[in-house]
Amino acid sequence: MSAPSPVAVGYVCAPEGEALDCQRDAVTDYAQVEGLALAQIVTDRFDTFTISQVVQTAKFHNARLVILLAQARLASVRSRVALELEPEGATCVVIGDPAPRAEQRQARLTDSLPRRTPPTTTAAPSDAATDTTEDVR
Repeated sequence: MSAPSPVAVGYVCAPEGEALDCQRDAVTDYAQVEGLALAQIVTDRFDTFTISQVVQTAKFHNARLVILLAQARLASVRSRVALELEPEGATCVVIGDPAPRAEQRQARLTDSLPRRTPPTTTAAPSDAATDTTEDVR
């Protein structure tokens, strides 16, 4: 006799249409390949769901995993979602586009600012820098 499949909840975020259907398919396919029982796919049409709403849905279904799509807003705060799910014994996974590698990371504002270079001096050394000791004869 095999153990029951772990329960999962999916989260998709898109307006209507093909984009939403593709996201639902991606979540369903992931759950099927991983052997998860997909209890519900939370559909956020306006990208306004909060972390607590997704956590409450997972808690309601006693889900051990929340599946987030990489292009959804909540995927960018994955660590916060995982932190909120932890007391319930659950976690989250982000599927879709891989996380950017170091060479593909988005530029920061400071990357575009000019770097300060130390000034170079071509002046003669000042009197303060010369040896001030006197030779005693």
